[in-house]
Amino acid sequence: MEIARLLDVSRIITIKEPTKDAGLKALVKVLAKTEEVAKEKELAKAISDRERILSTGIGYGIAIPHAKIPSVSAFVAAVGVSKVGIPFDSLDGKPVHVIVMIAGPEGQNEEYLRILARFTSVLKSESTRTRIIEAKKPEQVMAIFQESH
Repeated sequence: MEIARLLDVSRIITIKEPTKDAGLKALVKVLAKTEEVAKEKELAKAISDRERILSTGIGYGIAIPHAKIPSVSAFVAAVGVSKVGIPFDSLDGKPVHVIVMIAGPEGQNEEYLRILARFTSVLKSESTRTRIIEAKKPEQVMAIFQESH
């Protein structure tokens, strides 16, 4: 699974607001601008509902909020980077610096798991995460994801 197929420079943002809700809303807005996402409110609700069940903060400063809903035609991703970190109720209790939001169509669990594994394998490297957090431009973040496959 090529990350470049799911992610675009226009969907890599810096998150300045230090709250989980603000970060999630900013990424939902980014994804809602894509042709794959038909209903922003439906995506926002699905992401919010998922976070209420269990935080998608998986540890190591990473969160991977996701939703599979009928109003999304194909998998698409956005990345938000917080230099200061966001309290996210993560499994390890640490703030999140890199949020990868994934939206996709219902019923494609195998594809979703491949995508999740792809992003996780890139982000498991501490040096890669540090380079992403320290990047000055979205193009630099995109290049890091592209070189890491």
